[in-house]
Amino acid sequence: MPSYTRGKKRPNLVFVVINNSMFFGFKPKDLTSLPGITTADVTALGHVQPNAVAAGKLKIIGAKAPNPPRVLKKTGAPTGQQQSVSTFCGYNNIGLAQAAGWTLSKSRTGVSLRAPNSPRQSLTAIAELSDGTLYCFPMNKADFESYGAALGLKNSTNITTDTERSKLVSGASIPYPGRAAILLPSGSTFSSFFSTGSQGSASEAGYDILSEEKILASAPANNN
Repeated sequence: MPSYTRGKKRPNLVFVVINNSMFFGFKPKDLTSLPGITTADVTALGHVQPNAVAAGKLKIIGAKAPNPPRVLKKTGAPTGQQQSVSTFCGYNNIGLAQAAGWTLSKSRTGVSLRAPNSPRQSLTAIAELSDGTLYCFPMNKADFESYGAALGLKNSTNITTDTERSKLVSGASIPYPGRAAILLPSGSTFSSFFSTGSQGSASEAGYDILSEEKILASAPANNN
């Protein structure tokens, strides 16, 4: 770890918008503590506090995908100090960030779906959570055929609109689906994620609910 970051605490969680439905949460270092980085430079990135995320928008943390754009800015610091900094930027803040001297270093990335007709033995299974998140994970095709319906799982052919695509997430620490298991006639146990709305029907079908979903709710709407 370089000396200019060693021992320095990171501030609280902030979010940037990824698409029309979703915000991505992370903990950046204190950017304004670096030479050449001002509060205005950070404001241009679209970093917002958790309570500033609009009502009804999805919040994700620690996701493999999707990821927001990354931008880079040189600090102008002398040799031996941090001479550039990289961080996330709201996808709709790229123009403002570039005007403030940031350079786009990586475009935003989405979730890749593996179709049921893929030549591989697995497909992308999708569990729907109570906040509308569509959590994607790999699943053996035979297992999907045998257990997917009882667990309320979808596959890529069910994702047909831009709105649905904007709610896809994979590999996140939050949100995270509940998990269920069932004892098979062979004596082995099958376990998998389930869609939150199918928890009751899965229980009736003989599944044990091992854990429930984890979500991060957005601020309630202001009716005043």
